[in-house]
Formats: sequence, C-alpha cells, structure tokens
Amino acid sequence: MYLVLVDWKEGRVLVTGEPSHVEKPEDWDVEYVAESWDEAYQAALLIADEEDFVLEWYLEDEVGRRPVKKRLVGLKNVQ
Repeated sequence: MYLVLVDWKEGRVLVTGEPSHVEKPEDWDVEYVAESWDEAYQAALLIADEEDFVLEWYLEDEVGRRPVKKRLVGLKNVQ
C-alpha cells in the first residue's frame, strides 16, 4: 500500500510506502491510498500540478517496488 500525503502549509506532496518515514506526521494529510507505487505517483503528480506544490518520494520506494532491468551497454563477454 502506498500513501499520497500532502502538507498544505509547506506546499509539499509525498508518495511513500512507509508512513513511519515522515518526521512530523501531524503536518501531513492522507489524500490518496493506492495499491501500487505507479498509481500513487500518478495521483500525487495530479495534486502537485493542480496546487503547484513540490512532489517528493523516496527513491527506494520507486526502485525497490519495481523490477529493475539490468543492462550493459557496449560491453561484450562480461560475466
């Protein structure tokens, strides 16, 4: 589960899979709950764009929840 949190006073939108990462939870409102990171990010993007707020997320949430494709470019016979 991923949350889209909004800090209306500071003009910030946060996508997180770990609400415990938020330093001052009382400053944030839960605006959207999603099953996937992509869904939460899209909702957060809409809110941030509409309100002209800063959009934030934890890189480990984005990368850690998606399959990572490993690709070597320009290298041959690498094991």
